[in-house]
Amino acid sequence: MQYSTSETIPAPNIHSCAETLLAVAPALMQFLRLGMRGRRRPEVSVPQFRVLVHACMRPGATLRQLAEPLGVSTATASRMVETLVLRGLLARRPGETDRRQVAIALTPAGQQVLDMAHVHMRALFESRLTGLDAPALATLAAALDLLHTVFDIERRPWPAPVAASGHALPEYSLPENDPPAHDHEERS
Repeated sequence: MQYSTSETIPAPNIHSCAETLLAVAPALMQFLRLGMRGRRRPEVSVPQFRVLVHACMRPGATLRQLAEPLGVSTATASRMVETLVLRGLLARRPGETDRRQVAIALTPAGQQVLDMAHVHMRALFESRLTGLDAPALATLAAALDLLHTVFDIERRPWPAPVAASGHALPEYSLPENDPPAHDHEERS
């Protein structure tokens, strides 16, 4: 189905925009959850993926610095990090300025798992966006840029995923028999 922005769109107001954001946020999270669950070999759960993303965005972060954007307590972040440390995806090291504090960093294995999950989810999002025409994609891109500004989200280009061999990872494409996750599917 082709979606277009040429349809008549009612004049927006702050209330309707806020309501739309409230409706879209859980749907996007559900799409991420289903997409992560739908992988053939799920290396990480969505919460673990979020920890890896924040560790990637904030190299050397402390537990408290990771807990805050995740919306969890330091104790919960500690348990999540410990699980990922035991799996070899994160490493702990003494802080640079205060050796009593522990800095969290991605390991090469953690970076690879994060990169593969990112490539997989990007492919799922791309599969959903293929029905948009060029003007609709331009409108969406402008709206997403605006959200970055409104919510003061730091723009970080995702580094090109690199395999342990040092070569770029292959582009991920969805297998023919794996339909993209839809937000109306049942939770497991």
